[in-house]
Amino acid sequence: MAEFVSPQRPTQLAFDAQAAVDHLAAADPQLAELMARCGPYAPSTTAAPDVFHSLMRAIVYQQLSGKAAGTIHRRLLDALGGGDTPGPERIAAADDATLRNAGLSRNKMLSLQALAAAQLAGELPDESRIGDYDDTQLIEMYSSIRGIGRWTVEMLLLFHLGRPDVMPIHDLGVRKGYALTYGLDELPKPKALEAACRIWQPYRSVGSWFMWRALEADGAAPQPG
Repeated sequence: MAEFVSPQRPTQLAFDAQAAVDHLAAADPQLAELMARCGPYAPSTTAAPDVFHSLMRAIVYQQLSGKAAGTIHRRLLDALGGGDTPGPERIAAADDATLRNAGLSRNKMLSLQALAAAQLAGELPDESRIGDYDDTQLIEMYSSIRGIGRWTVEMLLLFHLGRPDVMPIHDLGVRKGYALTYGLDELPKPKALEAACRIWQPYRSVGSWFMWRALEADGAAPQPG
């Protein structure tokens, strides 16, 4: 799972990163050792101007290499009139052939159209007041859109919105990193991982990010953020 790839910029965090690291180091000695080895908490996110266009980009990037997805994303933006922020109006106005000729699969085309329709219908959060919504509300609202699953919204919360307590328990990289860090012979089941990581609250985003870094330190392929 790696929908959010370059170009990247630093995530604007909604919390104090140093306070989070200090809290986790006191709560979990094994995590403290990992954090000391891997360096500071420094997540990055795609250079999307808002949530809508971040989700639009995520749909395009699903199940593709970064290079191939980047080409299709650029073609799509050009087909919608150029610029990085076509908005839901242009997507809704585009016919199927325009979207498909940009390189979208039928499923991705339908997902993009569903996202645009929901935005235009006022079914999605007002982005100027995104801070009024908690993580659970945002996961529920955005993942109700065709083609946008819970994991994608969790990545949005963690990297785009910089939320502090996101715990992507189904992410394979987080599960592998946890097993490696804590010396497990098998990957933890999602519910078991959720229970084990309660000691990281209210900064599970930080703990999760370091699970990805644990894999990289062990020589695995680059992980999100």
